[in-house]
Amino acid sequence: MADQLSLRLEADGLPDLPDLRPMLPRPLPSAFDSDEHLFEPWWGGERALVMIGPAELAGGGEVRIHDAVGRDLTAVMPELAGLAVRVAARSAILDGELVVVDLAGRADAGELARRLGGQPGRAVAFLAFDLLHLDGRSLLSQPLVRRREALRRVLRPGDEVVAVPAIATEGVALFDAAVAQGIAGILARQRSSPYLPGVRSRLWRYVAARPATGSATEAEGAADVPGPAAAPVLALISRLPFEEL
Repeated sequence: MADQLSLRLEADGLPDLPDLRPMLPRPLPSAFDSDEHLFEPWWGGERALVMIGPAELAGGGEVRIHDAVGRDLTAVMPELAGLAVRVAARSAILDGELVVVDLAGRADAGELARRLGGQPGRAVAFLAFDLLHLDGRSLLSQPLVRRREALRRVLRPGDEVVAVPAIATEGVALFDAAVAQGIAGILARQRSSPYLPGVRSRLWRYVAARPATGSATEAEGAADVPGPAAAPVLALISRLPFEEL
């Protein structure tokens, strides 16, 4: 039995983690519409890969968090230690961004920097937008639409994690709504795009919002945001032009 379990865990294992880096977007000056792209809101947080497992049962794996250059952030994000229970898999790698938000769901860069530096503070949420590895199988060569379908299938949103929704075609409308809500911008990713670790590619584009007046740290109530870390993010997403979350 022990040998069978060892073989199963090995089969469900993760790739060589130090060599895995996030795929990066190239900037664009303005938003656009396209049937070939999916458009997603972007909070401008800390890019991170979340590694889960391997474990014997789904939802039971150890959680590790690495930033874009491979630095281990696990110890400074204890609120994300239980994230595995939100993922219906024995092993997985998720790509997304770490954020701290105010009551309006806007990113607070200063508070996030303090948390990344190991200081106590408001809870961090992980906003997941891609799935790179699932139960021993690499998804890197699969098109974005299939990876996103798999992410939505296995990730159950909770207090600390959100699956970022996407909209097809209407990038300008999403960008205008994102600007109105005070978030950083949008990602435009080709529907057929594979995942190219460590590559800054034109397959992914980032459109930054115009500088807003004031900052999240100046917002009323930003110094004390009670409740789950992801709740203001979900509330903000509900105000964006998505048919469903």
